[in-house]
Amino acid sequence: MASKNTARVYWAAALRRLKRLRGQETDPYLPLPSGTVLSPYPGHKHDIDRAEPRLASSRHETLDAKAWQREARQKLAELMGWPFTRPPVTLTRAMDWVEVAPGVKRRAFYLRVRPETDIAVHLLWKDGLAEELAGLAPVYLHLAGSTSGAHVAWGEAKLPIDYQRLGLGADMALQAVEKGYLAAAVEQLGFGEREERTLKPRSPHRLTDAANHALLLGRTLMGEKCWDLSATIDWLLTTDALPVAIDPARINLFGHSSGGSNAFFAAALDDRIAGVLCSGSIGRFRDTIGGRRAEGGELVIPGLINWLEAEDIAALIAPRPFVGLSGSADHIFPFAGVEEVVNAARPFYERLGAAEHINAVRTEGPHRYYPPESWDAWEKWIDLKG
Repeated sequence: MASKNTARVYWAAALRRLKRLRGQETDPYLPLPSGTVLSPYPGHKHDIDRAEPRLASSRHETLDAKAWQREARQKLAELMGWPFTRPPVTLTRAMDWVEVAPGVKRRAFYLRVRPETDIAVHLLWKDGLAEELAGLAPVYLHLAGSTSGAHVAWGEAKLPIDYQRLGLGADMALQAVEKGYLAAAVEQLGFGEREERTLKPRSPHRLTDAANHALLLGRTLMGEKCWDLSATIDWLLTTDALPVAIDPARINLFGHSSGGSNAFFAAALDDRIAGVLCSGSIGRFRDTIGGRRAEGGELVIPGLINWLEAEDIAALIAPRPFVGLSGSADHIFPFAGVEEVVNAARPFYERLGAAEHINAVRTEGPHRYYPPESWDAWEKWIDLKG
């Protein structure tokens, strides 16, 4: 009997595969009963579209702007599992300086930020720059996109796709050093060196396991990523391992794609970040994470849309400079979404007398790095002392 059923399994699987090759329908449950809505998404989308964020900045115009920020930041930190008070950062290992370009060196630091969790921070510095600055060095924090890891920030290729990214100018940290910054490229949780390598087997998407395990602890993947960035700033402000003294008032942040999402939330939570440029990563939550597949769980923050929308996250950055930049043909975060968020957040910036500190930049092209346009915006709006 068992062998007969086994044969049926193989026969049915072969027939299903053949139908797929022919482009025929293979869903055994179709047709569904007329008038029913059995897929999960329509119900969720109905509720997402009608959600009214309770702490929306536009609904609290009579509340003092700073008071609203305190309340909204507290709620956001609670939803994300981001701690205002963090354990002291300790050094697990420091690597030697290595040359990555003529006159430019990189040093990797591995920092313990919570039990059994190290982060990788890569500093880039140019010989002789300290003498040229004649003062405290500005800091350029870099968060790369999700295609590979932080290594593209200093021009290194480890995966085939890296050559394309580098051809488009993904080595932004290297460019920052040439512009006079101490650059710090932070490896995001789940990417590059910090991909999951302990669990076997792992889920198909590299972020799924970390996101779900964080949820078990009442935290979120994005909350932990923001925690890592804040811990990096904690370390930068206290370590004696830097090649130059830094200016605490000029710690600015750039992030692209996944790194841009991380940068957006991190700047909203941590006001030591003086300004932030988010590339290819801004749109209203109901239209982005709430309007498409949500693999990986990177942007899943339980209950978020019941409290805050993207423009409210931007409002938490005010009055510090914020730029959302995106391509005209960006299929993930189109410019229209960036513009909508910026326009919706501008009234809050106006309340703080900083309307000129929030800007949307349209570039021509798909979802990718745009170095010339990014540096133009950076030098015009982000690092105001640069």
